[in-house]
Formats: sequence, structure tokens, C-alpha cells
Amino acid sequence: MGLNSILITRFPNGLSDQAENTIFNSVPFPTKEKADFYEYFNDFLTYTAADWTITNANGGTLALADEAGGVLRITNGATNGWSVSMQKVGEAFLPEVGKRFAARIRVRTSSQALAPEKLFRRDLLQVYRTPIALGGVALCMAFAILMAWIVAPTQLTEAVLVAVLSAAGALGIWAGAWALVSRLTVGAWQLRVHLALASICLALWAWGWWLYGLAMFALQWRRLTPVAIALAALVAFVIAWRHLRYATRMRRVFTLALALLAPLLGGGVWWLVDQQLDPRTVNRVVQGPAIQPPSVRVSPSLDLDDYLSDVAELKREANRNRQQSLLASPIHDEED
Repeated sequence: MGLNSILITRFPNGLSDQAENTIFNSVPFPTKEKADFYEYFNDFLTYTAADWTITNANGGTLALADEAGGVLRITNGATNGWSVSMQKVGEAFLPEVGKRFAARIRVRTSSQALAPEKLFRRDLLQVYRTPIALGGVALCMAFAILMAWIVAPTQLTEAVLVAVLSAAGALGIWAGAWALVSRLTVGAWQLRVHLALASICLALWAWGWWLYGLAMFALQWRRLTPVAIALAALVAFVIAWRHLRYATRMRRVFTLALALLAPLLGGGVWWLVDQQLDPRTVNRVVQGPAIQPPSVRVSPSLDLDDYLSDVAELKREANRNRQQSLLASPIHDEED
């Protein structure tokens, strides 16, 4: 040790305010001439030289002094030691009243080995909430533009504007309401998470409804309607459960129970609206699936003889509908 003064730091490359992935982090050492070239380190900026002891295994005089930038200066005498060690005086960590302390302790009462800890699984929706939200909003806007083009091709600009604003308003109210609940209960808005859930749910419903009409025309399968309703209810349940998962701190069993109410309430509202809009009379006209290009058709068309083979069943169904309509709207005789 031919030097009379040594600067000791805790890091091999010194204390620096440069990022770890930059080349400048490995270049300079802190010096007393430039005291602003360091970052905070608890051991050296909280404790002073008096809080440390230094031992020289081969004699000699050693002294500790504080330096700017969180540095301890070791000064030796004429004799250089071959082994120098430092130790902190007193406790390195001491809990005190008024200071928060968090620890994770595992305790066992037998000699059996403890089970391994559960693996940490990252929440993909939390990590990728921004791209998922952008993708869901894009799907909703694409469906709104498609419907505007189909319904009003001659007034496309006005129709697209109305459709886009309607979709944006629905998503804003949906995501904003859940974000407000999240802010009041959890303490964080989590707007992008709720926007991602709302946009994905609305996109699945909208595009699923369009694909349902296309499949009905292509397959002519009567049992496709219950399957579509079940899938829509499943989407509503999953989205409601995830909303409750991020917006509340309730236990899982309660969130699942409340999420089950979402498809039930949605189906009830849909049934009430259908009851009010449908006249339910003998003059009722039920529209079939939308007409698509013939190349889309997969199932062959039925012959007239095959279609009329169930005439008796069709007549019984028509009579039941007629009786129900008469009970709902009886015909009164005109007074003389």
C-alpha cells in the first residue's frame, strides 16, 4: 500500500448518478472535489465515520474521516497493514417506534421440510393494459364504421360520425363508472384496465352478433341461437368478474357471486325490451337471418316438399300463437 490515502466506497465502480445500462456508470470514482457526483446510499450518508471501526491486522495507524459524496477516507501511517477490515458500530438495523417495518416470515413447528412458495404470476392485463385497451377500442370503432356503411351508404360521413361518437360515449360511461368505483374502494383509478375490459366485451358482443347472423345464413342451424346466448352470457360473466376483481377488495367467492348477476340482469333487461318492442300478435313478422352472398351458404336449401312435411306442426304452432294473442288483446264487440 504505497498510498497515504484511500477512498472506500461500497460499489466497485464508485457511487454514480448514471443509469446502470450506460457506459458512464463504470467510468469515474467520486472525489471530494466534485461532491455532487454520487447517489444516495444509506450506510454512508446516514452513518458517519464514528459509526465504523477499522482493524489493521499487521499494525500501523489507521484513521477514518467523512468525505463528501458518501465516502469514508482511510488514512494510514508509516506502516502499511496487509489486512484491513471494517465493521459497523452497534446495530445496522434497529426498529424504532413510529417507523414502519414489513417482513415476510415463514415458521415451522416440525422437522418436515416446508413446501415451496407459490410462483409469482404476472397479471397480463395489468402489464399489457394499454395495447389491449387500444385493440379493443379499435375493434369497436371498426364495427361501428362497418354498421354505418351497411345501414346508410349514401350518407356515410354522418352515419360514421354518429356511430363513432355513440361507441366512444358507451365505452366512456362504462369504463368511467368502473374507474370511479375503483378509485373509491381501492384508491386507484385503473382507467386503462377497465377500458380494456369494457372495449373487449363490447367488441366480442358486437362482432359475435355479426358472426352469428352470418353463421345462421350459412348453416341454417336452429340450435345456434341458444349457443350464441350462452357465449354472450359467459363473456358478460367473465368481464364482470374481472371488473370486480380490479375495482373492489372483496373475497373471490363474493366477486364470483356478484359476477353471476351480470348475465342474469342483462338477459332480464333484454327480455323486457323485447316484450315491449314485439307486438306479440298474429300479425307478427319475424325476420330471418340477413341475406348474404350465395357463396357463403354451407347448408343446402330445403326442397318445398321437405319444408311442408311438418305442416301439421306448423298449424298447431300458429293456433297456439293465435290463442295467446287473443288472450293478450281480446276483440270486443261493437255496441249498437
